[in-house]
Amino acid sequence: MKNIMNIILILKCTLVLSQNLSPAPNGEAGMLANAKGGSPMLNLVMMELRNNESNDAVNKTLGTPYSNDKFIKSKIYYDKDLQGEFFVRYNALNSSIELKKSLQSEEKPQQLLADKKNIIKYLNKELRFTTYINKKKKTKNGYLSLIADGKKYQLYHKLAVKYSEGKAAVNSMVASIPNKYTHFEEYYYHKKELNHIDYLPLGKKKVLKQFTKMDKEKIKEFISKNKLTTNKEKDLIAIFNYINTL
Repeated sequence: MKNIMNIILILKCTLVLSQNLSPAPNGEAGMLANAKGGSPMLNLVMMELRNNESNDAVNKTLGTPYSNDKFIKSKIYYDKDLQGEFFVRYNALNSSIELKKSLQSEEKPQQLLADKKNIIKYLNKELRFTTYINKKKKTKNGYLSLIADGKKYQLYHKLAVKYSEGKAAVNSMVASIPNKYTHFEEYYYHKKELNHIDYLPLGKKKVLKQFTKMDKEKIKEFISKNKLTTNKEKDLIAIFNYINTL
């Protein structure tokens, strides 16, 4: 009889424990459902904290609009006349030049007035404000870097930056997407007998397509003989240097 009473008591305790120890809530819906019993205030606070974490994540920004976050000592020319040395930072997102006379933290940077006579010797590039036709056939103004120059053609490099806005998580099972700056490179070429600068699509066939049939065969042979690729800047410069000898 005593053993039977002990078994009944154990079964009652197990039932009470199983009712009180419910699984942890999953997601906002689970938290709200669980809030009907136990500690609703605690669950709601947990929800608020998780929402704040999502907001913090989406408010973060990865990357930078600058080619280099630091101000780099650079020479600035106007119509080939040296104007002086300044500390320069290039904003590739909006294609603008920020400059300072010193690196003193209290000195606020100024924006260089956009002018087609400006030449900025920045790092290993030569930035020039110019007009060009982009990939979407739209006429744009901005800074391009002259990387090859000859009697027939000029080759330009452009550091482009795309800004992507982040997205908040729709629920606790999905991570937020932060804001992001993405850097990519573009190339442009100028046939000197024309008055416009055109987008240069990369890829051997696409590059060759820009030239006459006679030049195309010679360029193709030069690329093959020297084992060059149009996807590398140094090879692309070599190709245009050769084209300028034809």
